[in-house]
Amino acid sequence: MKRCKFVTVLTAVFALISLNAVYQADAVQLEFHGDLNNRFLLGTNHNEFLSTNDKYDNIIDKDGVKDNFAEIKYRFWFEAASDDNTYKGVFATEIGGIRFGEKDRLDYSGDDIRMQVRWGYFDFQIPFATEKTRVRMGLQSININPFLWKETIGGIKLYGNYGRYTYELGWLRGYEADVTTDEDENLLNDQDAFFGRVNLSPAKGFDLGILGLIQWNNIDDEDPSHANNHLSPHDYEFKKFGRDTNVDIQLFTLGIDGDLKKDAFFAAWDIMYQTGSMDQMIYQDLDKNSLPIKDYDVDAWFAHADLGMTLGRTTLTYTLWYTSGDDDPYDDDMTAFMATDIDCKENIVIFKGNLADDNYFTERHYVMDRGFVMNKFNMDYQLTSKLKLSLAGMYMTTAEDIEYHTPAGTDISEDEIGFEIDAYASYDLFKQVRIDLGFGYLFAGDAMDYFEVDEIQDGNSDEDIWVSAMRIRYKF
Repeated sequence: MKRCKFVTVLTAVFALISLNAVYQADAVQLEFHGDLNNRFLLGTNHNEFLSTNDKYDNIIDKDGVKDNFAEIKYRFWFEAASDDNTYKGVFATEIGGIRFGEKDRLDYSGDDIRMQVRWGYFDFQIPFATEKTRVRMGLQSININPFLWKETIGGIKLYGNYGRYTYELGWLRGYEADVTTDEDENLLNDQDAFFGRVNLSPAKGFDLGILGLIQWNNIDDEDPSHANNHLSPHDYEFKKFGRDTNVDIQLFTLGIDGDLKKDAFFAAWDIMYQTGSMDQMIYQDLDKNSLPIKDYDVDAWFAHADLGMTLGRTTLTYTLWYTSGDDDPYDDDMTAFMATDIDCKENIVIFKGNLADDNYFTERHYVMDRGFVMNKFNMDYQLTSKLKLSLAGMYMTTAEDIEYHTPAGTDISEDEIGFEIDAYASYDLFKQVRIDLGFGYLFAGDAMDYFEVDEIQDGNSDEDIWVSAMRIRYKF
């Protein structure tokens, strides 16, 4: 009965929208969009490694865990705008990463569906502005830099263009404190950020961006509950410095990014520097021992570059990046670069390049607080107008050694993540429907031993990892 009532109400809403479109077509534009993403994990020899989602304590087993599954990730959104696009509202829902047969979701009768709000914002042009200056408020996607912060967040953004440059200024709130009832709690435990971007186009084919991001979270230093909040190097990401960790943090990031296209040649780059402080932080080393230091000064770097050339149907790309890591957990200098909230898809096994991408080892472009170094060579070949093939090879290390003690008491220090080969095929099945296949194989380096179970942890990597997946996606 409840479902029947819900369908009736939903039908009525659609009817009203349709009538509004018919009788006020000159005053409003209505659009409906969708992204129906069907994913299949065809196979893997270490599903326990893919299911960690940045929680990866001793999980690679000698025999491994084989698995396959099918899942859906569907997104639908409405846009209602004035006829001249002076203002508009956007609302999006998402059913995310739900597997066939999953308990109480897509099992028999499929009654209990998990749905979330993906976007919900109002966007309007400032009246009488000399150039196009707009404000967007609500739950929205932001892209400060894809290696720093590119996700959905609640906030207010001012953006527009002036001549040959565009700009963005915004306030974002990652965490809102519990109900504040005492004057001593003023503005404590709210995690906030201010950011700004300016994008320039000095010449044809040359784009340059300048960015700045200020983030902070203030706590009550005298609250005794903070003494029990430990932070692991596994959690080294800004969005995890929230309600549960209660770290007093101020972080400043400055950066330059851009791209260049000249005939067959192209290049892209990102350079960022971080500074600031993280105080009242009870941190751990890689053996999970609490460190005596409470206050840290941040001094970290990130650099990335793509260099490539298109030759007929073939595109060749070389990628190099360096994410700084912490070189000494026992001093008060934190030299590890920190992302806020991103989805790094640069390879299949280590990052989120797996087509069934709700299952991954890490979403960040580094491993714990050890940083990352990657050299990658990629070849794309457009075999036909509908079929594209890709092959990539990459050698990966951490920027600083992974240092730990084995169960046998041996001191280990290694940085080699390994060599990975990735292959993709993409075919346009219909005009708006694409099918993708992906396969990745990691020839594990000895640093991967840290993630192995105690029984085989000895300083030497014992297990290679492979993943194969497929995706059929309809977007409109």
